[in-house]
Amino acid sequence: MKNLGLGIQELSEFKKRNLIYVDKTKIIDNLISSGKYYFLSRPRRFGKSLLVNTIKEMFKGNKDLFVDTWIYDKWNWEEKNPIIKISFSSLAYKNLGLESALEQYFDEKAFEYNYKYRFATDYSSKFIEIIKFLGEKNSVVILIDEYDKPIIDFLDKELAEIAQKNKEILKNLYSGIKDCDKYIKLLFITGVSKFSRVSIFSELNNLRDITISEQYSQIVGYTEEEIIKNYSIFLKRIEKKFKISSEKLLKTMKLWYNGYSWDGENFVYNPFSILNLFADESFSNYWFKSGTPTFLTKMIKEQNIDIEKYDADLTVYDYAFDSYEIENIDLNILLFQTGYLTIKEKIINPEDFSISYNISYPNKEVRDSFYNFLISEFTEIDKTQFSEIIKDLKESLEKNNIEQFIIILKSLYANIPFEIFMKNAESYYHTIIYLILKLLGVKIFVEKHTNKGRIDAIIETKKYIFIIEFKMGSINNALKQLKEKKYYEQYLKDERTIYNVGIAFDEKERNIKEYQIRTVEEL
Repeated sequence: MKNLGLGIQELSEFKKRNLIYVDKTKIIDNLISSGKYYFLSRPRRFGKSLLVNTIKEMFKGNKDLFVDTWIYDKWNWEEKNPIIKISFSSLAYKNLGLESALEQYFDEKAFEYNYKYRFATDYSSKFIEIIKFLGEKNSVVILIDEYDKPIIDFLDKELAEIAQKNKEILKNLYSGIKDCDKYIKLLFITGVSKFSRVSIFSELNNLRDITISEQYSQIVGYTEEEIIKNYSIFLKRIEKKFKISSEKLLKTMKLWYNGYSWDGENFVYNPFSILNLFADESFSNYWFKSGTPTFLTKMIKEQNIDIEKYDADLTVYDYAFDSYEIENIDLNILLFQTGYLTIKEKIINPEDFSISYNISYPNKEVRDSFYNFLISEFTEIDKTQFSEIIKDLKESLEKNNIEQFIIILKSLYANIPFEIFMKNAESYYHTIIYLILKLLGVKIFVEKHTNKGRIDAIIETKKYIFIIEFKMGSINNALKQLKEKKYYEQYLKDERTIYNVGIAFDEKERNIKEYQIRTVEEL
């Protein structure tokens, strides 16, 4: 029985340790035979490094590593190419600075090939000179993994100057590659974020971006067919543990970990979460817990972003994916590139064939984890305490104890430190309420549109329906809107009891000032 390759990025380790390798070599072969200069953006822990190292082993001619793969009897293993592989996660740029770290790498590469520089004086010229030296006999394969790490590690406002400086260093690094065309067999660059070609790859204008290409939408990540084919034993173990059918298990896995797409047609599972699921035999938020950059939630709060739009399908035009800049970051695109949002549908305008995409959360793991992470940023209440609050809120609703529900909310607001309250108080309160309602685990509609307006929130339990309106200031405004708009009308045929709930906030007190509950008859 083969083992799980959790966290393993080197293909050589798969054979040595008898690990399961999900064969991507057919797609890789098509990539190599179809072009020369490529860029691929994918979220962290999605298999980019393993992909890069698989390409490396193919060009090194290590045939023994590819037994039982599609490529085994189709590749020319005798032709071996020199390889320059730069993994930015391994460079000591935080300690040395990016320029010095790159110079150190190229000096080591020159020493490896017993080469002495003729003209080079800095990191960029050393890179070009090594390419030309190695490419004289046989063309060079250049593999650059996590190219953007020296930038995204410094996206916090306080470190933005370093990010900007590193961007210029990277731009200079790639500036001479185009002139080395005759020495290059393949250039393959991966990263999480895609900065616009003008900012980093301005001279490398022959670089093909395959990030949202249907042809390569499954080059990393697992399809359902790949999971069934390669991990059948692990699937059976979980079926046995939870005493469920294979259909039920696949449906649950799809809810938790599927949903990632870069073309709106082909959807894949997060490999990191799937492998952790098989290792632990338990459903949990594995990918999210592996490292979420705090600057994302800080940006959402600082820019007063309406997070409710991410639950619906948010429309983004294709040109937006090429407009990512340090100086003016589009948070929607950043969330897409980092894996918190994904493409759900590709829309082609039948009149002019322009393309747009609907993007949203990929799955339950990302959505629920993101809510929890945001509520922590907005309230600074620790996770253990907040879990208890959510539990108590849910119980109060199920028991139709709306008074207790409000008291718990007031207690929550009272625990929020004074310093972190936002200037736009109404938006701030509304965001916290929204996140809480989403985390309750009951049937909830937030910002629901009707023919008469937009309902702030609707909560449905087995016995009750709560229609809620939030207002800053007077409770009368909330009740007036509930009465005039008659939001309850759509539920009049429902056998459950309907309650109209008005909640008013006081900006000075930074808390709920008053509330009133009315049945349909009392309203």
